[in-house]
Amino acid sequence: MNQPFKENLNEKRKTIFMPTYLTYFYLFPVAALIATLAISSGISGTNFWIPVYMIWLGFDAKMSFWLGLLTMIFGFGSGILRNLKQKTISWFIVKEYLKITIPAAVIGTLLIPFAPAQMLIVLFASFILLYGIYLVYRYWLYRMGKIPEELETHDRICWKRAAVAGFLKGLIATGLGKLIMPCMLGHEKIRSPAEAVGSTVLIIFIVNLVALLLRLTPDFIPTLIEKKELIFEIMLWVAPGVILGGQIGPAIARKLSQQGIRLYTGGMLVGISMLMYLRAFAVI
Repeated sequence: MNQPFKENLNEKRKTIFMPTYLTYFYLFPVAALIATLAISSGISGTNFWIPVYMIWLGFDAKMSFWLGLLTMIFGFGSGILRNLKQKTISWFIVKEYLKITIPAAVIGTLLIPFAPAQMLIVLFASFILLYGIYLVYRYWLYRMGKIPEELETHDRICWKRAAVAGFLKGLIATGLGKLIMPCMLGHEKIRSPAEAVGSTVLIIFIVNLVALLLRLTPDFIPTLIEKKELIFEIMLWVAPGVILGGQIGPAIARKLSQQGIRLYTGGMLVGISMLMYLRAFAVI
């Protein structure tokens, strides 16, 4: 976090005499909402958390990406428990996709030290912008009657797509759920959109954990230790919020159609990408 921002936070604390542990209480409802949106759509919560940490809370890119991954562990872990209870996970699909997404994520994470921070932010924003537009366009085609509501069933695992998705997850902490879920929705082993979402949530959680641990490089660990109190104060409210959202999200996913998931997810991603472009070029 930049120094002026931190000093400003300290001044606010002195002015209103707020206990340290209450400083970030407003992140609880924010976290619950973000986790609900992410888990109900089967996409990575980092799409929402990276902008929050970078733009709202003022962390640098490296810390924001890592905190985004850490936050997802709580939210998607909670979502997995709910999906297990609902029996909306296809273990065959999960196993097949993990075979390629995990090694691809390892490769992507190992390339991070060679990429400038601004490039990673622009890549992140560009990916979610293009994907958001694609989802909205697909919904428009559906409304115009140019594509059927029900997908054609198939028995294939999208290996190439999974490899790209895992690589992007390791490099820019997103892209996994967006790329593999459309292919999973039409697989013959998937009984409903909710099961596609539930299976995607589990895959994202496991690959996310791998990417999180690999980012703990010797030069980054001292930074985490230095900011451990600040991180604890934030996670004190974020963790229970995303755990709550992780319970609500799967229930919402069961009530949405495939097209409904595409529309509201696409709209959110387009808006987030605009914010990230502004941040990448220091406009905000």
